Amino acid sequence: MNAITEEKLLQGMLNGVDIPPCPSVLVALDAELRKDMPDLREVSRLIGQDVALSGHLMLIANSPAFSTGNKAVSVMQAVNVLGTQSVFSLIVGHLLRVALAGGQDVSMERFWASSAQTAQVSAELAKRLRCVRPDIACTFGLFHDCGIPLLVKRFPQTKAVLAKANMAEDRLFTDVEDAELGTNHAVVGYFLARRWHLADFIAEAVLHHHDYSVLARADGISETARTLIALVVLAEHIARIHNTGDGEHEWGKAAEAACTYFNLSLGAVDDLIDDMRDWLD
Repeated sequence: MNAITEEKLLQGMLNGVDIPPCPSVLVALDAELRKDMPDLREVSRLIGQDVALSGHLMLIANSPAFSTGNKAVSVMQAVNVLGTQSVFSLIVGHLLRVALAGGQDVSMERFWASSAQTAQVSAELAKRLRCVRPDIACTFGLFHDCGIPLLVKRFPQTKAVLAKANMAEDRLFTDVEDAELGTNHAVVGYFLARRWHLADFIAEAVLHHHDYSVLARADGISETARTLIALVVLAEHIARIHNTGDGEHEWGKAAEAACTYFNLSLGAVDDLIDDMRDWLD
């Protein structure tokens, strides 16, 4: 099957889910940051056009995690503190939440908090395992489940279907969604990532992040996409253990593939989990 045919088949699987357009500020920032020498003044100007976005970055730049001791009082200073790679990930996360939040109930707050924590843990794991740039890991951590809020908007029964998929030990998570909804959050997220001009390997990873067989295959998807999938498997498991004491539901399906991909024994993973829980405290 060629790429065009596969794309058309995936389009047919959207089942009426609307994909929001890419915010204009993200289009402009992406174009500037792809240059060999991005102009930080232009980056700051683009961000400064959005008051909420500017405030979000200033708040993060002055947080204990990033603060250098001198308070950032302008967008330019915030960009310098955070660095352009982190800035793009943070902007994607903020704009994603704004674009997808309309008309949803309060319970989705848990979804956004979980996504933010997964992104944080993914970035730290990327540093420790030296497998991919931390900002890329962060962006994927934020974006990998981005199809879920769109499914919630489209199908009233989505939360019940997701709960059923979580408990399905012998079926792919997305197969349960397909059977109940006629689509799944990985396909929806893939088209959102494409429409929002995210890197091809991020869109690939979003599409395949519940198909753990790709971790054992060198063909089909890029190495970076496979790395991101394995990384988020670990990140979600660590976050779940830290928050509840119980492992992530998908861990039973994904553990062997993810550990093998990183050449980690289960004992080494347990040590990594302990270290990361200390880091999260």
